[in-house]
Amino acid sequence: MTDSITTTFKVLSLNCWGLKFVSKKRTERMKCIADILADSDYEIIGLQEVWVYSDYELIREKTRQRFSFSRFFQRLNGRPIKFTHGDWYVGKGVGSILIEHPVAGYTEIFISHTHAGYGSKNDDIYLGHRVSQAWEIANILRNSAARGRNVIALGDFNNDSDSLLYKLITQHGQMTDAWAFQNSPSSDPNQQQIAFINFKERNTEIGDKGITSNSPANTWSRNYSIRDLNQNQNLGQRIDYIFFRKTSQFWCVRSRVVFTDIIPEYRCSYSDHFGVDATFILAATDKNSSSALEEPGFESFSNLDPVIYRPLIDLLRKDLEVSASTAQFQLITFWLSLIFVIGGIIAEALITAKALEPHPWIHIFILIGVTTFVITGVIFGLIGFLFGNSEQRGLKHLMDEVESFVEGKIVNFDKRTKEFNQDSKNDKTI
Repeated sequence: MTDSITTTFKVLSLNCWGLKFVSKKRTERMKCIADILADSDYEIIGLQEVWVYSDYELIREKTRQRFSFSRFFQRLNGRPIKFTHGDWYVGKGVGSILIEHPVAGYTEIFISHTHAGYGSKNDDIYLGHRVSQAWEIANILRNSAARGRNVIALGDFNNDSDSLLYKLITQHGQMTDAWAFQNSPSSDPNQQQIAFINFKERNTEIGDKGITSNSPANTWSRNYSIRDLNQNQNLGQRIDYIFFRKTSQFWCVRSRVVFTDIIPEYRCSYSDHFGVDATFILAATDKNSSSALEEPGFESFSNLDPVIYRPLIDLLRKDLEVSASTAQFQLITFWLSLIFVIGGIIAEALITAKALEPHPWIHIFILIGVTTFVITGVIFGLIGFLFGNSEQRGLKHLMDEVESFVEGKIVNFDKRTKEFNQDSKNDKTI
């Protein structure tokens, strides 16, 4: 482009750790976060885990002069029976806003907080859910880019940069990781582990490695320790990202880890996560030109490594089997509970008719037993009949979509290979 107009565009992503009754000093921290945002120079901020609506209202009111528009997103996912995990109840998902930038035209910003992982990497019961989310997010990002928009996706993705989910976003979704784009790949804490030299240099290490979660320098982290910091080999994780669709009109020039300081009056970190920000350059787009689309050919329709497809499908098939067996267990529990309830009612009727000579406390035992099995049966019955089927349908749909995509790519690749070979033969004949 010649004589193009450019401008900067600054974005922040921060997980605020705002679960009611669980997150410590929640209200105090939210006020401090809001004060900093009100005096910031960000154009776009994306906050996760602002789960209490009054906290959202507080932040919105304090930042109203700086940010004239705000939106509160809520979606559903996870399993309702796992009430200690909280994901199903707080409504994690993906939301988006579309802005018309005066220089770069339409820019769509997506914010997401994907399902958290529970347990080890080899025993993650929600991996299928998270892969499903990543696949859908990647497709949404691709569709937005196909419309010629600048695309940004930010949030807490709950995954390392070597995970399948990260690859789905960056390869299948054709997005660029802003922090990795501006920092050496070898600095990624998920690829190596280096001990802190001393506590004073913690912020330098955090910035160099891109750490946002479970840092020993974060007061809310389970790894937090001032005395043992030199011996702590766990640098934490980089799971908060700002992704963008890199084009000749839109690229990243800076990305940092932020909100790493301690709140002086409360002597604690702002959140259990550090934030990440990115500064972009946006160039003027010719609305009459299709060059901004920069859509690759079918060979590059997805940059996802073909060797990943089979493990992806195998993972979904395994998760489908687990879902089916879990639903079956819940339904068996429901029917057994129903049998025990009916048995209790019959026993109580026989006792009332004096057909049995019970122990004096038998009425209380029957009442407690029937009540327990009624509650258990209702809960497991509802989840087994309703959620179990919906989860399996969702996994089957995703499997069909991935398999169809793979088959389409293979067929197209084989076709183009035959055409290339035929052209080569014709060249030799000539």
